[in-house]
Amino acid sequence: MLIDTLRNAVGEARCRIFDWQHGVRTCGSSNLTGLTIVGDNSSHGGIYYPSHPKFLFEVLGSLNIDYPSYTFVDIGSGKGRVLLLASEFPFSEIIGVEFATELHEIACRNIRHYRSKTQKCKNVKNLNLDAIEFEFPLTPLVLYFFNPFRPPVWVPVLQRLQRSLDSHPRDVILLYENPCHGDLIEQHTALRCIEKSTYHNTYRFEHH
Repeated sequence: MLIDTLRNAVGEARCRIFDWQHGVRTCGSSNLTGLTIVGDNSSHGGIYYPSHPKFLFEVLGSLNIDYPSYTFVDIGSGKGRVLLLASEFPFSEIIGVEFATELHEIACRNIRHYRSKTQKCKNVKNLNLDAIEFEFPLTPLVLYFFNPFRPPVWVPVLQRLQRSLDSHPRDVILLYENPCHGDLIEQHTALRCIEKSTYHNTYRFEHH
């Protein structure tokens, strides 16, 4: 119990240091209650928790891909921390999708104010949009989900992804943190789980 408390304290400190170093504000969870929600799926959204910087660097750094060939997309981008960390890698484009307008505005502010001498992608944008309405770019993709919603939203999002793959086959990697609904990914898309770790699963569709 003490070890867990210490680990959580260290993790929180690292997150606050990240914000201080880069001139942004990404810390803090956020309930959807009282926020302005785009679309009709507010009842299916989850509480926003920012992903841990160290975890993200490790996951994104281990992909073994030609980053400039891929578009990175964070579905449920919240305050934008994942987008900022992804910008430390040379993706061709980085896109966030967030249906809570207040969180979207914070993310846009963080994107504008982000200070980093090692940033490799400046092509970063955030969309205030219901994930169900998002059209996946027709490039190889790295998709990131921190368990942002429940099955009534997951299913149509995954079905739209599969339709996009059917019409334009391409490589897709899906990183799912806190993978409560991972079975839906294999039920509704051609992606298959290639790695299970403590905090996330990795799914992939490779187009040859």
